[in-house]
Amino acid sequence: MTSDTSASEALAQAAHRSAGSFELVLGPVLMALVGLLLDGVFGTRPLLTVLFTIWGALGAGVSIYFRYRHQYATVTAGSGTRAGTDGERSR
Repeated sequence: MTSDTSASEALAQAAHRSAGSFELVLGPVLMALVGLLLDGVFGTRPLLTVLFTIWGALGAGVSIYFRYRHQYATVTAGSGTRAGTDGERSR
């Protein structure tokens, strides 16, 4: 049972790590499709497609950045150290 639990835990961790790559790809692609649809409705092609693609990429990047900061804070809090605002560790 222990090896089964550790294998499923490792699989869950791998899936969690790969979520960022899907987010970086799917966010801009889906937003570009929405922009393309709206461009067709309003006749502004390719303005909204480009803007929504950039918005999707920025949103995905910001999301991954803050998720990383949260995970870093969780790890450093668990190890007994606290991360400073300038990236240095303080006790």
